[in-house]
Amino acid sequence: MAEMRKEERVLCALNREEPDHVPVYDLISNLRVLEYYAEQPITLEDAGEVVPLAVSRVLDMTRIWLPQPLGRRVDERGFVYERKELFNEWLVDRPFHNLKEAISFVNADIERLESWKSPSDKKRERELRDRLRIKEKYRGTVLPASTAEEALSAAYTLLGLELFIYLENEESRLIRRWLEALHRQTMARLSSEKNYHKISPVAWIFDDIAYKGRLMFSPVYLRQHKVFQHIADICNIYHSYGLKVIFHSDGYIRPIIPDLIAAGVDALAPIEIGAGLALKELKAEFGDRVAFVGGIDLSKLRFGTVKEVRQATLDA
Repeated sequence: MAEMRKEERVLCALNREEPDHVPVYDLISNLRVLEYYAEQPITLEDAGEVVPLAVSRVLDMTRIWLPQPLGRRVDERGFVYERKELFNEWLVDRPFHNLKEAISFVNADIERLESWKSPSDKKRERELRDRLRIKEKYRGTVLPASTAEEALSAAYTLLGLELFIYLENEESRLIRRWLEALHRQTMARLSSEKNYHKISPVAWIFDDIAYKGRLMFSPVYLRQHKVFQHIADICNIYHSYGLKVIFHSDGYIRPIIPDLIAAGVDALAPIEIGAGLALKELKAEFGDRVAFVGGIDLSKLRFGTVKEVRQATLDA
């Protein structure tokens, strides 16, 4: 078989066909690893050039993942984020601290979402040109054309899971209104990204809804809150642009895989082995309907011996 281009290899795998070799996807957040492949040091000033060079030499697909200065930042809505390491930051404070303040925030956020206007065509074209310039730096490694977060995950992440549950118990109608407003805004944004297929043929949906060994929300709850309908809506618009859709949730998503397939996702990620998923079993049951991204225990990659890493790779 002739050697495939990276995009061809990724598409082949997402179509559940056999490429010339397994395409490699990862987010590399280890400066030593990146400097090894770049064959030069990396600084914050040149990371935007050197990190893509390193990634292009080893990965078929990635997302933009660059080191940033340490410290705190406050976004336009008052959420405080702290970066204690170069590649990751954490939400450390919110602009509300009790139920009453959270209700006020959600009402204001619904108003914000309902008044949201799509960017002008000129602004979208400018954004697309910027994204295409970034794509060139990755020298063929596939970047997402677009990403979307499902409304339930977006909502509970903003509030914090505990406060989200309290608020739904007290104001269930408000939560439903908020989820619908979040979803409408997502769909409005995606409707303006019809030319983003020029970046790549792949889109991602993010929706962390599972722990190790179990779901965060029951399948009944997810259906009642239209999670799978929302995912289907996003898949439909992405498919209309010719994009393959990868659905991401950490944790044990086994009970809802049939729902995700029915919603139209083309691939599942990251197949967290440490959460109780078994790639071989999933491949046997669902491999004719969906592709899989991942399936190797990250703790094995980080802390295992060379022999253990090699065996885990062969098993996958």
